[in-house]
Amino acid sequence: TILLTIEDRRVLTMNLSQAATVLLTFAYQANASSKLDGTRQISSKTSKTSKSKKSRSLEPIPINQADFGEPDWETIINIAFPPWKTPDSGCPRLDAVGGDLIPEFDEFPAYKKGKWNSCYYTKAFAGLDPALGGYPTPIDTHYPYEFAAPFFGQPGDGSVHHCNTQKNNTDIGLCPKLVTSCGSDCAEITDDYGIGHIPPFVALAAVKNAYNSRGTQNSICSNWFNLATNGCNIKKSILDDLVYEYFGDGNAIKFQPPILIDGEPSSTYYRLEFGKESPACDDGNCRGPHYCSKKVADEGNIWGDFCPYVHTGDNSGKYRHPHLALAALELWIANQCMPKECDSEWLKSPNGQGYATDNFKATSITWCDMDDNNDPMAQPSVPYDWPNVAGGLFPGREQLYPAGECTKPAPGLYVTELAGTGPECVNR
Repeated sequence: TILLTIEDRRVLTMNLSQAATVLLTFAYQANASSKLDGTRQISSKTSKTSKSKKSRSLEPIPINQADFGEPDWETIINIAFPPWKTPDSGCPRLDAVGGDLIPEFDEFPAYKKGKWNSCYYTKAFAGLDPALGGYPTPIDTHYPYEFAAPFFGQPGDGSVHHCNTQKNNTDIGLCPKLVTSCGSDCAEITDDYGIGHIPPFVALAAVKNAYNSRGTQNSICSNWFNLATNGCNIKKSILDDLVYEYFGDGNAIKFQPPILIDGEPSSTYYRLEFGKESPACDDGNCRGPHYCSKKVADEGNIWGDFCPYVHTGDNSGKYRHPHLALAALELWIANQCMPKECDSEWLKSPNGQGYATDNFKATSITWCDMDDNNDPMAQPSVPYDWPNVAGGLFPGREQLYPAGECTKPAPGLYVTELAGTGPECVNR
């Protein structure tokens, strides 16, 4: 067997049949920046910060009283990811899912260096230059329960779906996630991987709950962070304990979806998903927070994540990923504990160093063809066509992989146990 050390003493055990794939991944990524050398270059001087951490008085999490007294996620995210100026009329919106742009709401925000898209519709540009309108991926924010598929040119590269297929037009959403065979809203805990894939809203709820119960205790600063090994992220061992404390059930993590249940917040409620709003989703066309047209939904083999987020009504453009809320909350706490070392803005902190400097090292998912490849609110083309080769805004293999290569040196931790290589890489 081959043993690969994962962050915070986790070990991946793989049999010899997987060895060649594993060695290929890590050998090819040897030129990429490592967790400490590339994405978080931390001076040796910053390891001597424990004294200042112990004396900090922590603030309560900002609250949105209009949202059941839940954290004010917009404010917290905007501190870490300051937004471009939103047009005075609000974000652009369509008159229906897959419909036409409303003339009164047709102005898009303008890019400003060092800031982030205030009207967000698609994760197609996640992991790429913020000028394109995307945000960091969970891999970029060092989310430890992502267990992403490697970049082998296969459908779903870099996503939580591990596709072992040579068919370009496979439904990525049907490919398995890691260690989630205990059912929906559940992840197993195994010797090989520890806690399996859980959506970021689960870890976000655990950190929120723990901070609210311990927030005035200075022990958070000394226990939750180690700048030398984890930058301004919470240590994974701590996250493991917090997630299990609030969602552990035997050898599994069980959780509710991040929605209102009978008019009350679930245990993982997160308003900024804006999932399945009426009337936009009344035809059963939406896939979680993704607003697919009826035509796309009826096609039957199109991954819902290729559809845009909410783009009708007053909430158009306001979707924000829960992994961004978690990254922002972690940094908001770390900034209180270590203000000199952990800047309040993600790009300026150790967590964001080296972000989006090279598309061929980006953690962005290879996209499909869209019905308008120059419209961020576009729907996937019908019939379904993956990968995107039409150009325009949406990235295909040519934009994300070096010419002639079947993999790329994207920094991060990936699982090679389940995913196969892309059709063009089978015999390599």
